[in-house]
Amino acid sequence: MKAWTVAAGIALIGTLASGSAMALDGNGLLSACQMTIRFSDGDKNVSAADVGQCSGIVEGVEGAIFVLNDSVGPNMKTCYPPNGTTNIQKVRIVVKYMLEHPDQLHLPAAALTLISYMGAFPCKK
Repeated sequence: MKAWTVAAGIALIGTLASGSAMALDGNGLLSACQMTIRFSDGDKNVSAADVGQCSGIVEGVEGAIFVLNDSVGPNMKTCYPPNGTTNIQKVRIVVKYMLEHPDQLHLPAAALTLISYMGAFPCKK
């Protein structure tokens, strides 16, 4: 898990520095995250850049949630399970959401990631 976190952090920093995170929409994130799932399932013939981009966004959005969760209204909060989630579980949640909502793929990648987490991990009212 530590290797994923380090790789995701490096990928996020690189992505943000290049400005491509701002340009990535759901179409690009879906493709990159599907590649990440293939990699996790054992296919090593995938684009490392795509795996890094997906992992960086997934981890970066989760990090932002942890920092900002207490500052948002109750409808925007995300409550992860007490025993946590793995990186690939989060990637699968994001891909599932995008496949179920193809009409939203024009939205920014980070926004779609946040929306998928809010749906998957709602807080009890």
